[in-house]
Amino acid sequence: MTAFTNEADGDLHIGTQIGVLHHGATIYQTAPAAAPAEKLQVAVNYLRGGSPREAERRISALVFEDGLSSAEVAYHWVLSVLSGRSLTSLSGAEMHQLDQAFTMSERHPSGRWWRCVETIRMLVNALLMVGPDGQPPPQALGRALQAYATLPDDDRQDIERHLTLTLSGVAQDHIEDLNADHVRRARTAGDRAVRVPKFFEPDPAEPIAKISRPAPAESTWLPLAGGGALLLVGAVTLVQAAGTRSIVAAVAVFVLLVAGGYAVVRHGLDRAFLRSRLAAKEDEFQTGRRPAYTGPGGNALSAGFTATIATVVDQAFVNAQPREHQMRDAFWRDTTGLRIALQGDLIDLYGVRGIRPEAIRWLAAHHAEDIAGRWRDGSLDDFRRRYRPAAMSPAFLGGLAALAGAGLVVLLSATAMTACALVVAAPLLWFGGRLAHRGGLALYGERRRIALDTAEFQERYHAECLAYDRWVGWLADRPTDVEMGNWLALDLAHWKRGVMADYRLSNRDLLTHLTLTEAAPRSRRARDVGGPFRHSAYTVLLFLLTEGGVRQVQTRLDFVTGAFSGERRTTFRYDAIGSVRVTEVGLRVDDQKLVSRQAFQLSLNNGERIRVLLDDFADEPVDDYRESADHLARLASDAAGVTSATHILEAVAAEGREWIALERQRLHRRLPRQQPPMPSPVTYPGLSG
Repeated sequence: MTAFTNEADGDLHIGTQIGVLHHGATIYQTAPAAAPAEKLQVAVNYLRGGSPREAERRISALVFEDGLSSAEVAYHWVLSVLSGRSLTSLSGAEMHQLDQAFTMSERHPSGRWWRCVETIRMLVNALLMVGPDGQPPPQALGRALQAYATLPDDDRQDIERHLTLTLSGVAQDHIEDLNADHVRRARTAGDRAVRVPKFFEPDPAEPIAKISRPAPAESTWLPLAGGGALLLVGAVTLVQAAGTRSIVAAVAVFVLLVAGGYAVVRHGLDRAFLRSRLAAKEDEFQTGRRPAYTGPGGNALSAGFTATIATVVDQAFVNAQPREHQMRDAFWRDTTGLRIALQGDLIDLYGVRGIRPEAIRWLAAHHAEDIAGRWRDGSLDDFRRRYRPAAMSPAFLGGLAALAGAGLVVLLSATAMTACALVVAAPLLWFGGRLAHRGGLALYGERRRIALDTAEFQERYHAECLAYDRWVGWLADRPTDVEMGNWLALDLAHWKRGVMADYRLSNRDLLTHLTLTEAAPRSRRARDVGGPFRHSAYTVLLFLLTEGGVRQVQTRLDFVTGAFSGERRTTFRYDAIGSVRVTEVGLRVDDQKLVSRQAFQLSLNNGERIRVLLDDFADEPVDDYRESADHLARLASDAAGVTSATHILEAVAAEGREWIALERQRLHRRLPRQQPPMPSPVTYPGLSG
């Protein structure tokens, strides 16, 4: 195993982002023994999600290994081969696949998919028959465009999206004009602005209940038993001392001791427990020190989890703080202890289970909103009123009086023996009372504490479950990766059309165009298992290659709204391009290269560098059973447009302006490979012959 890099690590400045992995999403996964139709759907999802190379690999496997054949298979196979490629960039093997897909469609000559394949074949054949002026024959192109115009809106837009580098000139202008209204409507369809933010929310972790932890039994019973024994000996001593004078005095002492002791103990323990409960709650409120409880167990606390949870909790309280600035200092001061306690709970309950911090962001938000609500209505310190001991009750005062009466009876029965008994009984009763009080308070207090904590923890857990259900319900219409990829393609097509209008260019003025995307600074990202990362904002680079040179435009795309902002434009000649390269960092295991990071870089002769940084999977969650880092790196390159751009820009860098003439020669060399289209059994409306 060896590490490799195609360029110094210093040239890679990929920012660290917390990635969200949707484990529940299965649009890119099938069981090993899944039916071919299910495997085809996964391949189609990759194609629609913007990963045509992965779709091409999977569809080819279905055709050659599983023998799958239909017009639908042929249609998606054709799109996967052509998507992101110009006709001149197709290799011999890829042209052969294209021929095989067209032939497969001929065996199923009816229906929607066959019509789409025949239309694509007509377009491809027309584009291959370009003349010296670089334009295809008008008659052949006109027939293809008429056939294209009869297709449904969704099919037309699908073909335009994947053939954007294949089409050129008049064909592209006509197709974009035909689909312009559909693209504008589809960009905001599906309640996009509301649903897109949900894609960047992780699958929430289910709430975990706190369980009250009882004190060790020996710490409760030992002092109680010892104190009780001392009290019994002391009481018996007093009763015997009083009995030497009168049996009535002995009975009176016994009754007063029992009645007074019960009243004092019963109400005294309650008061003592309330004081200890109030002190514990006050400590939690002020400092965040929590009562003991039993957690779920585990030792999977990852490095940095504690610091990340602190950030998550602070952000939750920032979102929940009062809008009035003058009230915020009081809010943060009054909730300091509760924030610390919440952080401790999240670490103890979820960190040791290996749960990622972003999966419990919803829980931090729930508790922050609850605490902020109680702060606003003044109930945050309700515990002070609930557990404040009341004034001494008559029963407690009566108990004290009974004990005093017992002592008075003993004194009135004073003899020499009674004096000795008092000397012996007094310390026994004093120390016995102290020990018994400690043990009784522990036993009585533990039972009440456990009951109160259990009720409190259950109420808290119930509220968390309700909040979890609400959160899951809110995420129920989270968009799929296919929808995200389609929205992105529509945004890029719409923006390209606007940029060309600004430059007063039409597609017939272009030799080709390239679109590259990367994560915008401070954007969020998320992905489905097996899919590429999607970002809440993109930096988009558009290259328009014309006869005179290259026009490059950069902008920021807010993916939630589909709004573009901050355009920057650059124009340079072909001979200004110095080099094109893709920097890779990863590992090589035997003959297999595992790429974890990539950066596309276009260097100009004046020293300027245009760079696109691809998604970094090195420190992100990867489902090792269903995906690999190398597979994800290929998806990232595909989704960013680097796969398509590298071939063209490398040729431009090597050939300079001669690339234009050489590209047309390469296109002419493709012509002999194409056969005339088969006669169509179905006549398209508006077509003759």
